[in-house]
Amino acid sequence: MTGKPHKVRMDRISIALADLPAQDFDVVIVGSGYGGSIAASRLAGAGKRVCLLERGREILPPDYPTDLAGAQAELQVVTARKGRLQPDANGMMELRVGEDVNVILGNGLGGGSLVNAGVSIRPDMRVFDEGWPAAFKTSGTERRNVLSDYFDRVTTNLGATKLPAGIELPKLRALEQSARAMGQPVERADINVTFESGPNAFGFPQAACTMCGDCCSGCNYGA
Repeated sequence: MTGKPHKVRMDRISIALADLPAQDFDVVIVGSGYGGSIAASRLAGAGKRVCLLERGREILPPDYPTDLAGAQAELQVVTARKGRLQPDANGMMELRVGEDVNVILGNGLGGGSLVNAGVSIRPDMRVFDEGWPAAFKTSGTERRNVLSDYFDRVTTNLGATKLPAGIELPKLRALEQSARAMGQPVERADINVTFESGPNAFGFPQAACTMCGDCCSGCNYGA
């Protein structure tokens, strides 16, 4: 990418529930995260009339937060004892504080993809060794099972790749130092970010990463 990168702008694809035309649907899907959005795409491609519902709002570049104040404004907190601590239910991030488990999730069109920093890690295939049906048992030196072909497909379609070896980041160095102290290996996680401008797996243009570091939410530069 040459010159100063430009924040991208996209057209909205959602409509408010109040503006939804009166019509019948073959399928109604609740939640627009990875599972819901892919299901909606597959069913629509098969000719079904699909309604995809999402409680949060659609957030488009360049409106993702770029500093702590912006991130705080997009954070809503719900506790097991006190309920919702903020009246706004449209914040992009929701922190649910339980008695023993805390969960942060994406709240908006795209679901968890809004807050996962683009990280795309396959499960450790050893988790399928016990407690799963026989079809999920792994085999071969690569420990593949019935899900492996789908993992491959997702990796390709999302363009998952690792941070290039020539790029060193302070946080990465700190993690490597901690790993060495514990005698553990370190590998760079696959992330759904491109480092070269060009068409993605679906033929749409995708800009190269600017290394701005604002990856904890959607990308304002379209990488």
